[in-house]
Amino acid sequence: MAGRKKGQRRFKRNLVKQFEETFDLQRLDYARRMRPANGKAKLYGVLAAFLLYSTGFGIGYYGWSNDFVGEETFAKLVWLLMVPASVVGGFVWLLARNRLEYPIRRDITAYMQDLEGTRGLLWRYTPVWSALCPDNLQCKEVLARSEEGKLTAIDPEDYCRAVQDLHRALKESGSRALGEAAMAELARNFAREEEGEDEDEQDRPAA
Repeated sequence: MAGRKKGQRRFKRNLVKQFEETFDLQRLDYARRMRPANGKAKLYGVLAAFLLYSTGFGIGYYGWSNDFVGEETFAKLVWLLMVPASVVGGFVWLLARNRLEYPIRRDITAYMQDLEGTRGLLWRYTPVWSALCPDNLQCKEVLARSEEGKLTAIDPEDYCRAVQDLHRALKESGSRALGEAAMAELARNFAREEEGEDEDEQDRPAA
């Protein structure tokens, strides 16, 4: 029994190493890569709101100081300007965020396509999800789309989150080993990958 448990833990350690060698976890860290973009987008939004509010306030102040605008009207203007300034700031923030996010999503999508190929890759780790994080329904959905080969149905952010969640489940489960059923299923899944590669080699025309 002790030897079997030791073998299961060794299998898990090797699986973690294989997972980390297979997936570029930094490239698939969507939240980390988006953090600078989110910061810039918020800054652009705040600047746009500030400029609009400052312009309106300056015009109102000029009118009030030169008796073109009454004090009560100027006071109302100061408060009313916050509405369009907030709307414009929010619009600029969303626009800037989308523009800064696009190259990141495009890069991750290209990397997903390289990883998944035509036969899928991430779905082969389904036994890890079943054993260590079965309540993660979003991860389950991504694994299903990977097995079906429906890459266009997978949002790049969701794919990144699924990869990170699986890695975290493997790393943070401590001494908890994968069961024999999970190990056997993983072996079958990767055996299918090797069989698929052999079929591809046979389908290639001779030089």
